[in-house]
Amino acid sequence: MLAPQMIDTDLIRTFLAIHDTGSFSAAAKAVLRTPSAVSMQVKRLEEQLGRVLFERLPREVRLTGDGEAFLAYAEEIMRVSEAAIARFAGTPMAGEVRLGAPGDMGANALPVILKRFATSHPGVHVRVTLDTSARLVEAARAGELDVTLHTVCADEGGPGRVVHDEVLAWAGKRGGRAWKADPVPLALAQEGCIWRRKSLKSLGRVGKQSRIAYVSESGQALLAAVEADLAVSPLPLGNFTPELERLGPEQGFEEIGRYQLRMIEQEEPGCCSAALAEHVVESFRARSEVLPVAAE
Repeated sequence: MLAPQMIDTDLIRTFLAIHDTGSFSAAAKAVLRTPSAVSMQVKRLEEQLGRVLFERLPREVRLTGDGEAFLAYAEEIMRVSEAAIARFAGTPMAGEVRLGAPGDMGANALPVILKRFATSHPGVHVRVTLDTSARLVEAARAGELDVTLHTVCADEGGPGRVVHDEVLAWAGKRGGRAWKADPVPLALAQEGCIWRRKSLKSLGRVGKQSRIAYVSESGQALLAAVEADLAVSPLPLGNFTPELERLGPEQGFEEIGRYQLRMIEQEEPGCCSAALAEHVVESFRARSEVLPVAAE
């Protein structure tokens, strides 16, 4: 009787890196291999499974139907593997970390980051606070948070080290008409948001008349308004969905600029806080290698 084939976890780790970053080259940097080595690993995995896992497109790589089916197995295999290593290799880390982050992160990047941190550090409990960047910075200065993520304009800077830098662009419904309205309806966050201030200034510079149609601290609510063609909104390029198109000079919109995600840490962080901080940095480094390209 033939022994059952076992899948090498290195192949699975590379598979997940490609899924997370959207490209072979970015995944290669994440797993510290050359792009050609990553391609060979994918070939080995696909040959072992007898299925094609990725669809190679001009600007990105997408999972096929079989790739989507394998994704759940891959994540579970790595979760069990990392949990076993954390459980039996060395002294397990234990404690609590107070993490603060902008509200929008609670619906996209943060769940993925915390899920993997919980797998590798099961004894560390993370208490999350989602709020505006201004209030998070105040809480960090008051010693109420151990690790604090907040956004700033790239040209203005702010406290903490940069963990992510990205273009902020005007988003409208693909094929929509909201951007053609005069005044143009806007979906923005509350007063005090740096994106709101910078976006309104960009409209003023080109003399474009606008009215604020939607105000919410929820990025998902603002995104829904844009996808329904009720307004346009400033969004990071990485948050663009296939339903959206980037609005630029051809539509009468000026470039907004870049924003940064910065991280504030306590002066004498404990081992749990330091571990989470480095996990956040590495997670965003992998995500930043390749961002979705918004259609012009």
